[in-house]
Amino acid sequence: MSAASLFNLPEGHYFLSHSVGCLPKKAETSLAENFLTPWKMSGGDAWPIWLDTVDAFCASLGQLLHGQASDFCPQSNLSSGFTKWLMSLPETQSIKTATKRKILIHQTAFPSMGFVCNAMQKMGFELVFIPASEPVSNKETWEQAINKDVFCVLATHVHSNTGTVAPIEHIAMLCDKYNSYFAVDIAQSAGILPINLTSWNADAVFGSCVKWLCGGPGAGFMWVNPQTTEMLSPIDVGWFSHQNPFEMDINHFQYAQDAKRFWGGTPNVAPFALAKGSVETLLEIGQQNIFAHNRRLANELLINIEDCLQASIDLENNGGTLCIELPDANINMLESELQRQHCYFDVRGNVMRFSFHIYNTLPQIELLTEAIRTSATR
Repeated sequence: MSAASLFNLPEGHYFLSHSVGCLPKKAETSLAENFLTPWKMSGGDAWPIWLDTVDAFCASLGQLLHGQASDFCPQSNLSSGFTKWLMSLPETQSIKTATKRKILIHQTAFPSMGFVCNAMQKMGFELVFIPASEPVSNKETWEQAINKDVFCVLATHVHSNTGTVAPIEHIAMLCDKYNSYFAVDIAQSAGILPINLTSWNADAVFGSCVKWLCGGPGAGFMWVNPQTTEMLSPIDVGWFSHQNPFEMDINHFQYAQDAKRFWGGTPNVAPFALAKGSVETLLEIGQQNIFAHNRRLANELLINIEDCLQASIDLENNGGTLCIELPDANINMLESELQRQHCYFDVRGNVMRFSFHIYNTLPQIELLTEAIRTSATR
């Protein structure tokens, strides 16, 4: 059985995993078995099964990303989790006495996370951008930007519009040197690039299952460094932030001892029941196999279209998506041709984005190669 046969694939050629990953067949089964059937058969008594399902989702993330299940907390999306984490920091809750107020983010980060940083200015913080012209992958970029005045750095592991990878471990070292908090956005890297959270030494990491993890929208998550958990006091809390959610004493609240203190009120279960099956599918295939397959296909395409590109792509510093810059004159022609052949892709300016997951094939790369070369010669 091929890995591609484990997924439901749209008709045509799918290169949009950086936007929405294709639905694994096991995810459908997981949603039915772990959410719908218990609800249908047991009503309110389904809660123990539902909560076990969410715990299993966190455990599968731990296995994939090299972290403990207890250090993950489900979230609806990255920006919500990032906001909760920032608001939980001791300095945020005593901003009048804080000596460091700068939140640093690269100008090319995903806008949603930038909106969170901008909103924090209402709390007394200052948003500082690293200019878009400064290369994300260069260590010097971060060395020049991080200093003793920086309160928190948000680094995007893989930037969505360029595919560029940031030097996460080096940034972590700089943050440690200047006693700055360090948070990482892994929306575009989780599921495609090998990640070891324990080696990063970040304070918090935020991700989503909608893209390479193939788990659909709504199944976001945050990882909290266990060495910092007890010092964090989330403000956006609810009964599932409680150490004992079923205590039911309105006069007593005790934070959960682990990352679940960020969970909040009555949780959404269905997205995580589905995503549990998705992450388990990727684990069965193997992270290294997925990554190696991506690199084989990407390398094959780049070798054959090198002379057509406006700018070269360094796979050593690239995520799973090829962001191919082409002359403006070629974009419309290529876009029309690929649409005619039922290809799924997207365009940002004069950059076309193509993602190669485990379900993509060499014949699809040959199709792309021919289309790109043809458009370049007309």
